[in-house]
Amino acid sequence: MPVATKLKKTSNEIPTLVRVDPSQPGETQANIHTRWHPEIPCVATVPVGKPFRVECLDYSGSQVHNDDNADDIVHLDHDSDHHLSGPFSVPGSMPGDVLEIEILDVTPFPDHNWGYCVTAPGLGSLDDEDKETLVTKSIWDFYGNETSSRHVPHVAFQGRPHAGVIGTAPSKKLLEHWVKRESDLEVATAGKAGCSLPQPKGAYVGQDLDDELREKIYREGARTSPGREHGGNIDIGLATRGSRMYLPVYIPGASLSVGDTHFCQSDGEPTTAIEMAGIVTLRVNIIPQGVQQLCMKSPMYRTSPSEPIYRDRLCFTGLSVDKDGNQTNQSGLLAYRNAAFQAIEYLISFGYTREQAYILLSAAPIDSRVVATANRPNFVVSIGLPTEIFDFDILPRVNGITDDKKRVIQGPALPSVRVNGKVADGFNHEH
Repeated sequence: MPVATKLKKTSNEIPTLVRVDPSQPGETQANIHTRWHPEIPCVATVPVGKPFRVECLDYSGSQVHNDDNADDIVHLDHDSDHHLSGPFSVPGSMPGDVLEIEILDVTPFPDHNWGYCVTAPGLGSLDDEDKETLVTKSIWDFYGNETSSRHVPHVAFQGRPHAGVIGTAPSKKLLEHWVKRESDLEVATAGKAGCSLPQPKGAYVGQDLDDELREKIYREGARTSPGREHGGNIDIGLATRGSRMYLPVYIPGASLSVGDTHFCQSDGEPTTAIEMAGIVTLRVNIIPQGVQQLCMKSPMYRTSPSEPIYRDRLCFTGLSVDKDGNQTNQSGLLAYRNAAFQAIEYLISFGYTREQAYILLSAAPIDSRVVATANRPNFVVSIGLPTEIFDFDILPRVNGITDDKKRVIQGPALPSVRVNGKVADGFNHEH
């Protein structure tokens, strides 16, 4: 009788380097930081070439709640954006190297299967001085990789879960350069650029530090609002599971951080993505002297074979002409805004409010493309609405649009919120 061969067991258990509690405030938790600085101590060491997990808070650090009241948005503390997990030491990495970061998975917490979008005056890139954006919150529920919202009715779509912020620590020299160039821009624009310059208010590092070092980091640390050469808040919706990020290394060990997890985001993200607390699974490798090899000036990424693709899109184009009809010289942002405003007006014609349309252009897997740049003086941008995400027909018809135009107005609305004594009536507009 043959003797059974005893199979050797192998383990594919993936270590979790940081754990967080998404129900508790970020400023009460260890291994979290809200600034970029080369002297923030690393909280763990990355197993190079092997998978590891990182638990992340939402960007607000648990300030937003799953309810039908936007008071938490009115009182949101943006001085503490973003609550990042880490930093992590990548052994063997040196300045001039590049980290190849494989995004193996991004998921919500099993017992925290929801996210949110926000609109507020001055928050997004589509604010119009003639139409003040209201303070609103929409909650999105997750069903596997599908999401829908009780506050934005008649849509459901597949998500593109990703980390909005992933970056390495700057060197002291690079940090000083960031501060100078952003300070110079604030002066040149009389503050209109809206750069978030270093300030201690809202700064947080969850590690034990001596008072002198903590004060230094809080005073000098760069805010996490913009994306920069090191990565940071680059908000690439395509960087979902199966994609790869390539980030430069500026200090020994890299000091990699990750956070601001999203369930889905449009190309362009004019306000907020579907923000969520999430669990990120990564694998990191090192490309020695990769900055020179790859001719890298800023981060690179490789798209994912698992990205959900909606092929039937209704596309709106925008030119770099301002609302008064004045021609600008190839203004890409203006062209994007013009395309977005067309799409918003079109969605409003079906009964959506301006804020609901604004949210859809930020949260849904919407395709934005630079169509043409060589045809001076105009810059052409397009925004494509996936037709399949709506449960009614949004396509133009030769015989006119049907009564479906009146359906959305009957959807759920966000309760009233008072802002400085004025009622900001959420999504409950009259048309």
